[in-house]
Amino acid sequence: MTVTVFLVLFLVWYWIKARSIEAAMLDWFLPCYLFLPAYYGYRLPHLPGLTFAFAAIIPIAIAVLIRYGKEWKFTRSDLWLAIFVVGASITELLHSDPGTAGLIFFDNLFSSVMPYIVGKLLLERNDMRERFVRRFVYLSAFIALISVWEFRMGTNLFAKIEGMLFGWGGFVAQLRGGFVRVSASYGGCEQAGAMFGAAFVLGIWLASIERNKPDEKKYLGLRRSTLIVLLACAGIFMANSRGPEVGAVAGFLIGRIGQAKNVRMTAIATFLLLAVGGGIAYVRVMQYSSGSIWDAKDKAQEDAIYRRALLDEYKPYIRAGGLLGYGVVERPVVPGMFSIDNAFLNIQLIQGNLGLWTYILMYGETFLASFLAARRATQRSDILFATCMAGAMAGLMLTLTTLWMGPPMSSLFFLLLGWSQSLRQTESVTVTAPQPVRARFSFRRVVA
Repeated sequence: MTVTVFLVLFLVWYWIKARSIEAAMLDWFLPCYLFLPAYYGYRLPHLPGLTFAFAAIIPIAIAVLIRYGKEWKFTRSDLWLAIFVVGASITELLHSDPGTAGLIFFDNLFSSVMPYIVGKLLLERNDMRERFVRRFVYLSAFIALISVWEFRMGTNLFAKIEGMLFGWGGFVAQLRGGFVRVSASYGGCEQAGAMFGAAFVLGIWLASIERNKPDEKKYLGLRRSTLIVLLACAGIFMANSRGPEVGAVAGFLIGRIGQAKNVRMTAIATFLLLAVGGGIAYVRVMQYSSGSIWDAKDKAQEDAIYRRALLDEYKPYIRAGGLLGYGVVERPVVPGMFSIDNAFLNIQLIQGNLGLWTYILMYGETFLASFLAARRATQRSDILFATCMAGAMAGLMLTLTTLWMGPPMSSLFFLLLGWSQSLRQTESVTVTAPQPVRARFSFRRVVA
């Protein structure tokens, strides 16, 4: 394991020098990130852990800063990220020891800051937008296809092969409705659902530009772009997690705004639908999750009651934690409620109100940046990409109200955050024919 992790680190350095930073991102980071869960890694005593994804992102982020750092433009999201990361270390320093605070800082550096740097400085450069999304969506679709075996037969092929290679063979299948909830290569069914959901929403944009290519291949009578999106959707279904499913629906509704002829009216209708539907769903969930866990009719209702009880039982600790929270080591635990299936609640416990506020502000910055990018865009593909970016982030936000923010979601969140801050108009359209845009969100007309 040790040799393999450090070998990836050096191979990525070589790839950057021999080919390019972009090639290293596509050929090394994405496969390591999507195929190898965070529990495969190596930790030297008293030093931060090094996963395969971290080993790939470290040289890429350093190379990006060296080559493009002078182009950095300060945005508010930089400030929120800095407060979020530094605040976590200060909290740990106050509640445990400098060594643990240092480990927390480096873990956030690898999982948060470096993906943010890459997203902000690299992914909107040249044709990286399309290349990155294509590789991300295609790899996710491949993972979903392989996971059909796990869904049907109950054996996780990723866990089995990786266990043979790295010496860990533990895999416990979770059942729901008589089927296995696939974990795929993500280490858990909830994480799998969240990652497939992001691939599904971004795949909407990819499919829109692929369909305009005259030589697009067909399989089983379906366009390749359509088949890829359907595979990502199948991944969400096989993960069988309600949070990611709801997030994917919301992400789809927001993402498709960019495909509408009248963007402004579609946006208004979509947000009204989400507001009304969300209000009705909230009332139904409150009714469904009322009562005692012993009164639950099935496992689904039991989980819903548990998640609602979390918010009530941890309220006194939230008030006592105040601005900075308790840190990782001293995070309070209500008896029988160690698992906190709500990323927002978990962040507030660990990092206090400061961590929660800055985390929410970073979501807000992504939505605002996506809206402004769509408003100023003159190419249909740019508008659609901005709305899909907002949709992917909205889906992730909803998903994380039902589960903790595991390593794949954390890196995805900060990658999308940084990416949203650099969204730009494409200078020329090579992947799709020019299409008239009715208006920049129909607030004013564009004269051709």
